[in-house]
Amino acid sequence: MRNLSGITRISISITMLCVSVILLATLTGLMPDERKYAAESRAKLCETIAASTGYMVANHQVREAGMQLELFAKRNPELRSVALRRPNGEMVIEIGKHAETWDEAYRRESDGCYTVPIKNEDHAWGELQFNFQPIYAGTNQYLGNSLLRLLGMVAVLVGVTCRWQLRRILKYLDPSRSVPPRVREALDGFAEGVVILDTNDRITLVNQGFADYVKRDRESLVGVSFWSLPWQDREFEKEGGHTPSPHVMRGSRMQLSDDRGRVVGIFSVNSSPVMDDNGEYRGVMMAFSDITQIELNRAALLSTLEDLSQSKQEIADQNKELQFLASRDPLTSCVNRRVFFELFEELWDKAKSSGMPLGCVMVDIDFFKSINDTYGHSMGDEVLKETGRLLNSITREEDMVCRYGGEEFTILMPGLELEAIESISERIRCQLSELKFPDFSITASLGVSAFRLGAASPQDLLDQADKCLYVAKRNGRNQVVRYDRVPADLVKDETKISREKVFSEPEGSSQSIPYAAVTALHSALSYRDRQTASHSSRVANYAAMLAQRFLKPSDVYVVEIAALLHDIGKIGVPDAILLKPGKLNEEEWKIMEKHDQVGVEILDKAFRNPTLTDIVRFHHFYYAAGSKSQSLAGDEIPLGARILTIADAFDAMVSDRPYRNGMAIPEALAELIRCAGTQFDPHLVEHFIAIIKKGNLVHVENQTQTYTNDVLLSIGEQVERIVTAADRGDSEAFVALTERLRNIAEQSNVEPIVAATTRAIEAANEDDQIESLVKESFELLAACRAVRINQADATTVL
Repeated sequence: MRNLSGITRISISITMLCVSVILLATLTGLMPDERKYAAESRAKLCETIAASTGYMVANHQVREAGMQLELFAKRNPELRSVALRRPNGEMVIEIGKHAETWDEAYRRESDGCYTVPIKNEDHAWGELQFNFQPIYAGTNQYLGNSLLRLLGMVAVLVGVTCRWQLRRILKYLDPSRSVPPRVREALDGFAEGVVILDTNDRITLVNQGFADYVKRDRESLVGVSFWSLPWQDREFEKEGGHTPSPHVMRGSRMQLSDDRGRVVGIFSVNSSPVMDDNGEYRGVMMAFSDITQIELNRAALLSTLEDLSQSKQEIADQNKELQFLASRDPLTSCVNRRVFFELFEELWDKAKSSGMPLGCVMVDIDFFKSINDTYGHSMGDEVLKETGRLLNSITREEDMVCRYGGEEFTILMPGLELEAIESISERIRCQLSELKFPDFSITASLGVSAFRLGAASPQDLLDQADKCLYVAKRNGRNQVVRYDRVPADLVKDETKISREKVFSEPEGSSQSIPYAAVTALHSALSYRDRQTASHSSRVANYAAMLAQRFLKPSDVYVVEIAALLHDIGKIGVPDAILLKPGKLNEEEWKIMEKHDQVGVEILDKAFRNPTLTDIVRFHHFYYAAGSKSQSLAGDEIPLGARILTIADAFDAMVSDRPYRNGMAIPEALAELIRCAGTQFDPHLVEHFIAIIKKGNLVHVENQTQTYTNDVLLSIGEQVERIVTAADRGDSEAFVALTERLRNIAEQSNVEPIVAATTRAIEAANEDDQIESLVKESFELLAACRAVRINQADATTVL
């Protein structure tokens, strides 16, 4: 430092001071830290993606969730990997080499690791793990790249500028120096452009730098008025119509233009008066520093900052849009069930603690299935869309409208008494009936309840409104029913048909099984191997008759479908093994044994029904746990799987095979008794033997009449709805659906179904108790089963 000049030392000091001020402003938070904003943006983005993924997982759309995460990873090059894990560590979805990079990054507490829990209703389903490139790494660990570039630019510009300015100022403040003609050549050594004016602002001396700036010969500039040069946008104003003397200019900016008016140079101008020995003013010396590139950089920096601000706003808008989409039903724009349950709990707690009124309204569109059946699902979707729009327009901003499921909507109304809620509900009913659709109009039934009517929990309040809804439908539909006006005995009767619990819905609850998919899979199996398809039909017959002794109609239907498709995995077995006339060798058996796992995967992906899938998955398990690898034993094995085990084994024993004859029925029954308690459930074996000995199986007539697939499909779909109505104890729906099935059977001349439906309708009209409905639904299942078996046998004969 001692060998440096004073100007250099001062320049370095000023530069260090500027750098220190910038660093201090950064450390104290006066200047924004881009790394912090980047981390916050990542966290918000992860939460938004997790919300969407959680919604898909709740709807069993794991594959779609994986596609969304893969698309997200492609659009974010900073993302190393992402994975969806279950609480037990199982990785459900993996994008990138997550298993290799996550543990090490998480152990080092890398700032690129983000975990967001995924919840399914009120319990943890898993967590979503994101592994980004670390922000605080390398030189970026201490200072951001933008800050480093800014410090470098400031250090260079301030250092150079200070040196230039100090050299000029210190030189001309020295009273022992002047500007005589003999030192004109010395001025050419200046980096700045220097010009000396007389008292009339005419140029008397310029250095080569200034001449280069204005692109004119230096001799031609002498004697020219300084203001005649093509200056533009001077940073000072005229006083009284005259330009002020240049000696007052300090740090002004001047722009030089060409003949076309385009700016070709931007200069920082400083001036100093020239005094003679008597102290009289003789002129002014002006120094021009070319800051064109600096100004261009500043303009580029401002443009970049503006782009960053715009990008930040766009990200915020996109996050807001994603949050809206994640919380709304895509068809009706009402809130979805997940958000509804969360906000319901909050409103319930507030009502309990503060006494705030809270009401619940359930809205159900009357005869909605008939609309779908008659006018198509697209028109049904239009009805739902218009209903959601009307509900959102009538209710207040603080109310919450939810698409509860299918054609049902639920409205929470905080802060309103029961009478006001009833009035709004009546207005909703009237306006819904005024909606016009092509060729039809709609009505709705509404059930109303409130916190003050004694509900013990959010679920209890929903049940009250649901019971009111049922009473409205029993009394003719298109009406509003309040819970406090429902007779007490009628309310108690309605508990038999309450809908599934919302807040305590068990994982893996039953779901609808599309009969069209069942028919398609069974037809595919029959095409590959008719013998296996016929075996499956007989096993379904045995299993359904046994299940009727223990299960309700809808569960019997699930067991029957599981039995019908329990060998569906054989469509993946090569023909050379599947159709081999003789016994299989050891290698062929290994391939054949894989069909069980293939079948489980097909059913899981096709129906997303855990009950159905588990029946097929566990139907080979021994009742007494035949091996250590068997995870369940005894009554832990699902009842449907234990029933299927017996039915499958019995038909395998009594059926002929290419390499052996089938057993006699007494021998097969004796084998079941011998293996009862080890392979089979002994209690179920007793009931199955009783069914066989009494001949309580489906009577199969020898006929060759066949029916179209469309007829059988229509029959199967109606039966599924009928058994659901029987489960609920809804005699009105049971009769209506059974009449529709009879019409289908009459049009297609399916006499067994016509007879069975006629008996069921007469019995239901005489006795609408749930026990009678269950009995008649079992009879209908048996009749439809007989038609299916006859159809399979007739097709085999043909």
